[in-house]
Amino acid sequence: MRITCSKQNLLQGVETVQIAVSPKVTLPILSNFLLETEKDKIKLSGTDLEVGICTFTPVEIIKPGNITIPAKKFLEIIRELPDEKIEINTDESNRITITCAQSRFLINGLSKEDYPLLPEFKEDKAISLPQTTLEKMLRKTSFAVSTDETRYILNGVCLIFNNTQIRMVATDGRRLACISEELKEKPSITSGKTMQVIIPTKAANQLMHLLTESGEEIVKVSIGENQIGFKINNTILISRLIEGNFPNYEQVIPKNYVLQLKLNTKEFLQVTKRVSLLVSDKGGSVKYDLKGNILRVSSISPGIGEAEEKMVAQPRPENLQLEIAFNPTYVLDVLKVIESEEIYLELTSSLNPGVIRPSGKEDYLCVLMPMRLE
Repeated sequence: MRITCSKQNLLQGVETVQIAVSPKVTLPILSNFLLETEKDKIKLSGTDLEVGICTFTPVEIIKPGNITIPAKKFLEIIRELPDEKIEINTDESNRITITCAQSRFLINGLSKEDYPLLPEFKEDKAISLPQTTLEKMLRKTSFAVSTDETRYILNGVCLIFNNTQIRMVATDGRRLACISEELKEKPSITSGKTMQVIIPTKAANQLMHLLTESGEEIVKVSIGENQIGFKINNTILISRLIEGNFPNYEQVIPKNYVLQLKLNTKEFLQVTKRVSLLVSDKGGSVKYDLKGNILRVSSISPGIGEAEEKMVAQPRPENLQLEIAFNPTYVLDVLKVIESEEIYLELTSSLNPGVIRPSGKEDYLCVLMPMRLE
């Protein structure tokens, strides 16, 4: 194989597939990415057998071929080369020669024969979604995914389609984030029924990275029996799905509240962040105590000290008193992803879950389990 290409195009392609290549693998070939020539472009593929990414990059093909290349070392080399045309040659011994200006590198690759094939992306069964919609939904739910591997069913984001709506839900058992968006086109993949799948955390994080880096307006989503695919311009991400049934999240969401506080989002975030500075560890809590229209936010940590700050709230109904404690990290996580200037904090009692939602029309909420009041 012999090809020439620009540094920018090659670097962008390798950086894209490299995020799917795990440095800790039992099979040496999985630390490589696959490079294949196709007409006037190359196809780059990387996988860890759970998540796979392939992307296409324009090049000049002098001699077609294919080979697997050590991802980490190759990427380090390309990054340091001057911004000039790069030539890549391979021989029958799977040695790879990289030439650019006055630089020349020789590294050892492996044959394509033992490299796992990525599943095909079935575009005829795909639904198109705005890139901004999918990125927003992932950003506003993925922080609530469980990291407890014994509860594997919660180690991912639940994606739900029906004829008119797409919904995304994540929970770790102590908090739950849920967002819904209306669909402009009827998805053929649902066949008129509700479809529910669980995307693993790793795939969700890699997808969010691709969506953030991409300027493409549309993402195509294709769901198979045990896998899901996302096509973003010239890049495709394929992931296995988590098998099993996601918990009945709707029964966790409070249907009513006794008290609703309207708070300035930025101020509430900053007050909680400052008061949480004296929370001793991740298991500590911040207390929210409402009296009249004044919300007192405080924390006490034995051996460290105390913190207290007050802010004005708009309570409904007025003159109702209530106190509750939350893990401040959970409160901050949701406030960081809300764009509206004001939020609603909906409470029932100090023992029941609280709900944070934006004050606008967006169909988004986060349920937080309270902590024991000190």
